[in-house]
Amino acid sequence: MRDYFKLVGMECGRDLRERLDRSLHILRDATPERYAEFSRTYTGDCPMLRPDGLCMLQRECGEDALSAVCRYYPRSPRTLHSDECALSASCERVCEQLFEKTDRMRFVDVPLEFAYELPKRSDDMITRFYVPVRKLFVSALQNREYTLSERLAFCEKLAAVLRDGFAARGISGIERALEECVSLSPERAAGERDTSGFGTAAYMLSRLAERYPIERYAAACAASEYGGMEKEFLKRFPGWEIMCEQVLVNHVFYDGFPFYGDLRYDIYHAFAALAALYAVWKVSSVCSLACEGDINALVALTSELFRMAENSNFNIAALALLANGGVPEKSVILPLCAL
Repeated sequence: MRDYFKLVGMECGRDLRERLDRSLHILRDATPERYAEFSRTYTGDCPMLRPDGLCMLQRECGEDALSAVCRYYPRSPRTLHSDECALSASCERVCEQLFEKTDRMRFVDVPLEFAYELPKRSDDMITRFYVPVRKLFVSALQNREYTLSERLAFCEKLAAVLRDGFAARGISGIERALEECVSLSPERAAGERDTSGFGTAAYMLSRLAERYPIERYAAACAASEYGGMEKEFLKRFPGWEIMCEQVLVNHVFYDGFPFYGDLRYDIYHAFAALAALYAVWKVSSVCSLACEGDINALVALTSELFRMAENSNFNIAALALLANGGVPEKSVILPLCAL
């Protein structure tokens, strides 16, 4: 709240004042900790972003004029269900660090301070099961005895069990679902590699490109033969599976998976959105970088797609495209995991 009134009453040039007045608005469900936000441009960018990539607000008024959220970016504290701080993969340096890391990601306790008021811990059903549920998915994603596609397919199975457990909104049902999940194991993929999900992923990219500035990735997929290009891509980036694992685990932590936004109780929908993000990212990477491109190009592509995913209503849009007005089906989701 304090940042909002600081920006409203700040002395600045006419152009900046007009931008602030047009784009800064109070949220409908405003709280002292989360009171207002900037309306993004039609390309999904911050209205303070200049053509040269610099922040108009910081350039004209200095770093002290920035809101706390902007000053701490890409760090993002989470205190609603657990005291945590995550890093956004929309930042290229975060992607670089994730790609460089080969050991499994660990979550450690360290003292952190933030110079603004954070949301107070919620005392609800989600808070009770927030960490145990996430640990299941993180453990599955980090199980390197299986391929990444096999791990994602196992996550789909976990999501289905947990969806049924949460459906009744009762503690005993959720606890039984967690016990069942612990008893399950991943399965090896049988038969030839399934690439049928490429058509779905390419379609999603083409539709998402109508709302987000990712047209070149959609165009690359439209002109590609996925199977052969994936082989060339994996030759160019032999560490892809571990890099992908690190980014997905970071995203699960950053986004509060599987309890984000309007999907907070339907864990299966949340996983469907995660599978869609994986598929869109994978086919964009393969079709854009198989023939040319280096690690810097992969970093740039990854940060751009996760900027879209983490700073928009991507999850809702992805579900709408996957389900075509209905409920996402297993027969649609598993081929995305297999890519």
